[in-house]
Amino acid sequence: MPSSHVTRLVFGLVATSPESEASAPFDELAAWMRAHAGVDLERKTAPTYQALAASVRDGSSDVAWLPPVAYAWLAEAVNPIGSIVREGRTTYAAAIVVPEDSKVEALADLSGTRAGWVDPWSAAGFVVPRIELARAGMDPAATFQSEAFYGSHRDVLLALSRGACDVAGTYARSSEAGEVVLEGGWSKLEGVRVRVLGTYGPIPTDVIAVRRNLAPDSYERVLGAFREACVDETGSRLVRAVFGGDDLHEGLEPGHDALRRAYERALANGLFD
Repeated sequence: MPSSHVTRLVFGLVATSPESEASAPFDELAAWMRAHAGVDLERKTAPTYQALAASVRDGSSDVAWLPPVAYAWLAEAVNPIGSIVREGRTTYAAAIVVPEDSKVEALADLSGTRAGWVDPWSAAGFVVPRIELARAGMDPAATFQSEAFYGSHRDVLLALSRGACDVAGTYARSSEAGEVVLEGGWSKLEGVRVRVLGTYGPIPTDVIAVRRNLAPDSYERVLGAFREACVDETGSRLVRAVFGGDDLHEGLEPGHDALRRAYERALANGLFD
């Protein structure tokens, strides 16, 4: 039901440029929420996960779409609204991939290769693969000839495809039993063919959250807007275009505390120095 009172808030999300793939669909969703739920969300794009977290801490973003590691850094500074999931899947996995025709057959063959990653705070695109390589007895700093960040899953996979790196970290989704990789960051990229060397997880899904000092009535308005959008035919289509799913799971999904502890241990051990 449209409201005569409009709540205006700033919504932060990661985008490598203001014209990135998520920007236009988000603006359409924001227009729908303004018309149907009385919430006006102004898009604020951040170039990195750290910049997104900083915008929440300094109050320039009221609401944000937080990847798991960014949420781990902000946990005490935000109130979760929930997560948008697809087909009931509240977790995903990290994948280490190489080009389909690569001579690298196993993790043991990675010595001297060039690694491509998403972002220093990307769970699937850097943090979890690095933790798991170390757990397997490999020192990533000594293993790779070089390491580079490309800013998004799309961009790191395109870099892999054109030969700018030899191995990449990205996300994947597996069968319920976890035995078969059904899809990943590469699935919708034309001409990108990869082999999966390993998958690691489960990783809890992203969190939509508001800054902790946001007025309670504004929190309720945002939550209500997402509730309405996810059950409306047009609204759910727009939610799906932005977030990849249209099922709102309110609150915080399990697994975030465990990921935070694992990340903090790895930091303390110098794995991300």
